[in-house]
Amino acid sequence: MAITWKKLAYESDVILKSLVTAKGDLIVATGNGAADNLPVGTDGYVLTLEAANANGMGMKWAAPAPPAAHDLDSHDPPNASVDFNLQQAVDFVVHTVANEAALPAGAGTVKVGQLCWATGELSLHVCTSEA
Repeated sequence: MAITWKKLAYESDVILKSLVTAKGDLIVATGNGAADNLPVGTDGYVLTLEAANANGMGMKWAAPAPPAAHDLDSHDPPNASVDFNLQQAVDFVVHTVANEAALPAGAGTVKVGQLCWATGELSLHVCTSEA
């Protein structure tokens, strides 16, 4: 059997299990090698940095911020059907081209059921065949 050595730590050098008292508690560094217990937060809250550092831990539980506004075209196009859950599309503009001669015609550029508006003729078109 091999010889095994283990270093023993002094109580003042380790974080004691007694620091956390409830399921979900977090151990947080308070600076200068010190740690403290950040009790579990309110349901639905998120862990955030605390600029004022009022609790001495540098973080706190807080209500999540509202999502930031963003443009839909800043995302990759969907690669599957998008379920609108029976909701209407508001201020929706159909694919628009200058005239009927400019209707999409290349292979892989249209799908059956796709709509296209020709402004020159003021006419709505629907693709009924891809081949």
